[in-house]
Amino acid sequence: MRVTVAGKEIGAAATIKMVRSVMVKGIEALTLECFLAASRAGVVEAVAASLKNNFPGLDWSKLVPYNLERMARHGERRAAEMEEVAATLRELGVEPLMAQATVKRQREMGRIGTQASVRGALDKDGPTILNAISTAARDRH
Repeated sequence: MRVTVAGKEIGAAATIKMVRSVMVKGIEALTLECFLAASRAGVVEAVAASLKNNFPGLDWSKLVPYNLERMARHGERRAAEMEEVAATLRELGVEPLMAQATVKRQREMGRIGTQASVRGALDKDGPTILNAISTAARDRH
């Protein structure tokens, strides 16, 4: 284990983790929303190629299934963490608009992820995971 000092103030490490979660868990939620829509529209490959132009360092064929799997397995816990993140943002004087939306998306995925059809797909390839989630999400609405 590599240990570093996060800062001089007590709680700096926790603050870093909370603020970082805005981006990490928010990107997961956006990945779901973007690629779920792309899947239903039949444009997954085109969207991924377009994103590759904007973010050349990201491999969307790996990032999408990774993010979806994490949300499906841990969405409920991640939603609870994001509620704490939203409280931290309020304490810092930042309105947590995106954090609150992330709470909803993570929680929804946590529920969807409990379905056997989704659980069984999580160790498969990206299109299989996305299809299982899309079907489960449609069935919920």
